[in-house]
Amino acid sequence: MTVPLDLAFFRRFLERATRVIVAESAYLTELDAAIGDADHGANLKRGFTSAAGAVAAEPPATPGALLTAVGVHLTNTVGGASGPLYGTVLRRMGKVLGEEAVVGPEALGRALGAAVASVRRLGDSAPGDKTMVDALQPAADAYAAALPRGVVAALDAAARAAREGAEATIPLQARRGRASYLGERSIGHQDPGATSSAMLVTALYEATDPELCAAPPEREAAAAEAPAQTAEPAGRVGIVLVSHSREVAASTAELAKALVGTGDPAPAAPAGGLPDGSVGTSADLVRRAVGAADQGRGVAVFCDMGSAVLTVKALLAEGFGGSDVRIADAPFVEGAVAALVTASAGGDLAAVLAAADDARAYRKL
Repeated sequence: MTVPLDLAFFRRFLERATRVIVAESAYLTELDAAIGDADHGANLKRGFTSAAGAVAAEPPATPGALLTAVGVHLTNTVGGASGPLYGTVLRRMGKVLGEEAVVGPEALGRALGAAVASVRRLGDSAPGDKTMVDALQPAADAYAAALPRGVVAALDAAARAAREGAEATIPLQARRGRASYLGERSIGHQDPGATSSAMLVTALYEATDPELCAAPPEREAAAAEAPAQTAEPAGRVGIVLVSHSREVAASTAELAKALVGTGDPAPAAPAGGLPDGSVGTSADLVRRAVGAADQGRGVAVFCDMGSAVLTVKALLAEGFGGSDVRIADAPFVEGAVAALVTASAGGDLAAVLAAADDARAYRKL
């Protein structure tokens, strides 16, 4: 079967990729909650859906221009590492494809290879590091090897290799990215970036079949057939931020909420400064913040220094009442962000405190 790699083909690819990512966003976030920031699915869902609207408003004229436009949009709008990485994949592919109205199969292979090379340079990663490269590199290699059998067979081989590569990350220990901070605890979890990359490559193969692209993705179809259920949301671990400064506590809470990646973060209550707004630590404000953040699953308290720590320790000695309250021995900002992300994904108090502790190992270089 011969399939023209024209603008219609690449539009089907991006439309299919968007539908799959939207349908699988909760699953991707679940994977990321185990070894990352619990925002992968939400970030990609936001980026791809907004990109679809952007290219619909100003339709590019060629496959290369389309991929480039979507790549630029992802880089500019997706939070976390996903934006620059997935943006690089599509921008690099678009650049290699150039301004041709119909792409040759060999050119698509070169574009895939160039995209993988760019991601490897950007993330300083290689196969076996437990990253998206573990799905993308096998896909590019499989495409090149199968191309003599035709472009459909080559894309099929690429999709299979990408999915196998994603599954093969489960026993690996992460050596790059946020998951690498967990060390051996990253073993036993499938990498979310490799998983979403496999979805992307699979969508590229599925674009060869317009009828398949018109059908809903598997999880979307299952959700449509499932009976409607209503349930009260379960409580989550609360986060309290105790600082000598009202502004520091409040801004850290807002930053953590903004970086969660969903519209429904776990409770994060600031307790900064004294009641009159001056610098200091107020036991009464801390008590109120703990009460506001307590949903029955425990509260992790972050203190900036000195009297903040002493005040919380004194209150712990008296007993807060209600849920388990623990001081997080972790960096104030990085720890709070990691803790709130984990709490928002439903992690228990032990997981939230472990995520906060991991933040002390965040590398800047």
